[in-house]
Amino acid sequence: MKEKLHYTQIAVIVYMIQSGVILFALPRLVAEAFGTNGWLGLVLTSGIVLVNIFLIVLVYNKGNGQSIFSILEASLPKWIYLPFYFLMVVNFSFIAVLIGKNYVLLIQTTIFPTVGANPFLIHFLITALFFVSKGIYNMGKITLVFFFLTIWTTFLLLLLLPEFSFQRMTPFIFQGASLSFEKSFEVYTAFVGFEIVLFLFPYVQNDRKFSKAVIFGHLFTTFIYLAFCFVAMGFYSFGQIKNILYPTQNLLKFMETPLIERIENIVFIVFFLKIIVTVAFYYWASVETAKRVLTKIKEKWLLLMIIVASFIFSFFFEIQREINEVLNIIVLGQVIFSFSFPVLLLLLLWIKNMKKKRGNKVA
Repeated sequence: MKEKLHYTQIAVIVYMIQSGVILFALPRLVAEAFGTNGWLGLVLTSGIVLVNIFLIVLVYNKGNGQSIFSILEASLPKWIYLPFYFLMVVNFSFIAVLIGKNYVLLIQTTIFPTVGANPFLIHFLITALFFVSKGIYNMGKITLVFFFLTIWTTFLLLLLLPEFSFQRMTPFIFQGASLSFEKSFEVYTAFVGFEIVLFLFPYVQNDRKFSKAVIFGHLFTTFIYLAFCFVAMGFYSFGQIKNILYPTQNLLKFMETPLIERIENIVFIVFFLKIIVTVAFYYWASVETAKRVLTKIKEKWLLLMIIVASFIFSFFFEIQREINEVLNIIVLGQVIFSFSFPVLLLLLLWIKNMKKKRGNKVA
């Protein structure tokens, strides 16, 4: 009997994949998109994500937990799903390496300005290689450990309470909001990552707690985002927060403890554990998809090939602004995928069910 992922692990995986480097810029993005008291806009954005999660849960329930690949391959010809698999492999691996490089550049500019980004990235990807090579069940266990090693950073917000003021939070709701698709989409991308649970269907316990686990993981991410954005908007004025590139990073510089002077450096290093989980699971999803196409190549070699290819791709982007622009384009495709793919799977399951009913009637 194969080991299965516990629903607690699923919830933690969703949270760890969703929350990433974007947390450092999120208060500014929220202020630009939704204006004053823009943290309330996160609630609306989270609600849209919940609709998407509901579609994924529906696929899991209607398909009785069977693999998404099994659903596709049972209903579609190879010439349709094989190119689609290729696009998925490319998209997942490119997101993984760009998230990793984005974090590496942030560390470089903050702590090690004299060290090149690519040597950092090589060490980062080697860590991801070993992480993914442990298999999905061990990845779930490691992610749970990383969660407990990083969650304490949220409580650092308590150090800012003496400087927090409700006077900085005006009674006007969404005043000064841009109401543009581009800004709102940037906020939405903070929640991207939950779609990886589509690939976990065959590996979870079939106890009907899967849906609760995914929803709880997402709601916990929402709570963390709300906490940081709420504190930031009570710490800075609306004008200030819009002019600071990384408000959360700046908040860390104001945190003081009797024992630690530069607490932001420790947080950046600890944050490595969260980023490596996100990157590792995107690579894992990429390998899971590639296995359906390149069936004769061993999994470890597929993983190595994908990581090396994505690393070469990252050479073309050395500036954080360029990486963010490319990420926004790739993540747009990921958002379209996260909505449309569950709908496609539900349609295929419905067609299969209709055929089965007609067959039973004829018999």
